[in-house]
Amino acid sequence: MSSINDYANYVVRNLNLSLGQHVEIVSPLECKEFVDTLKDILISFKINIYITYNNEEDEYYERRNDDFYNELIKLQFARIIISSSFTKPKSEKYISLQSHHLKSYFIQFRNQKVVVAYPNENWARMLGITYLELKNRIIDLSIRNNPLVQYIDDLFDLDIKWVIIKNSLGTNLKIQFSDKFRFSDGYLRTFDGIPYKANIPSLEIFTSPLKDGVNGTIVGSKPLYVDGRIITNFKIDFKNGKIINSQGLSSIILDESLNYCGELGIAYYSDFTFYNTLLDENSATHIALGNSYNVGIKKSERNKLNKSEYHIDFPIGTKDMILEFYNESGKLVAIFDNLGFKFY
Repeated sequence: MSSINDYANYVVRNLNLSLGQHVEIVSPLECKEFVDTLKDILISFKINIYITYNNEEDEYYERRNDDFYNELIKLQFARIIISSSFTKPKSEKYISLQSHHLKSYFIQFRNQKVVVAYPNENWARMLGITYLELKNRIIDLSIRNNPLVQYIDDLFDLDIKWVIIKNSLGTNLKIQFSDKFRFSDGYLRTFDGIPYKANIPSLEIFTSPLKDGVNGTIVGSKPLYVDGRIITNFKIDFKNGKIINSQGLSSIILDESLNYCGELGIAYYSDFTFYNTLLDENSATHIALGNSYNVGIKKSERNKLNKSEYHIDFPIGTKDMILEFYNESGKLVAIFDNLGFKFY
């Protein structure tokens, strides 16, 4: 069983940081033990560290203002964000400091940013398991090898143009892709070409659909946990890429850019629900509304993708979900189900 120290080392290794780089750790206060472990490891690598507890309302935030973040951007800082459910709400002061300038910095891949799952006592109680059991589940899931990576080259060789996604819940969706796209294994690259893992865990392969190439219906298969709220029974209808009807999501789709799909992520399905988007998206096929990632997309095709300051994942996968992949001539070339890929 891996320890908290092993897990922290795994996170740092997968960021590919440079000697003397500046890193901000953003975390709820409930995960302080993990923050302290990360801090010790980063110090040993001579990394400059800034720690921001995003759910503390006190004089601490006088040291976190627009000037503070503008200076960090000049220093080309990286970010480690700890994702933990059922914590105290985020500070209004923290939220107000997440400016358009700061969001654009990471959306443009100016430097590494990783989102890392970590437990807390209240989260474990809400799930009806012990804190140790939740910690072991998360760490085991996070350091597991991605079983879908082996299919990336085969999928690229098929020259896929669209996929049809169906299951018994009512999802029936057609997604079209850009020319000569490639699925990503969960690693992104900074503006300067440094590879890093953007999510931990990452047990999916993903790509970006054409902005106007999504048609049909998705039905949620797992609850969404968003800023302390649990959203169930959600449904979305798309036409020519845009949402024309949605159920249960009025509190989320608050920006025009969130009316378009930014990602298709493929993952094996697991019945266990963490009530944490980062973990649940890695145990179910999902789409995301909002920003598309350029990774695996030809430069000439990137203007056909959706751009946004936001990126919200929605699990739609089930045990009986089937994804049918077609090439330009309309030939069925691959199928994915919960047993894996089959090629034709």
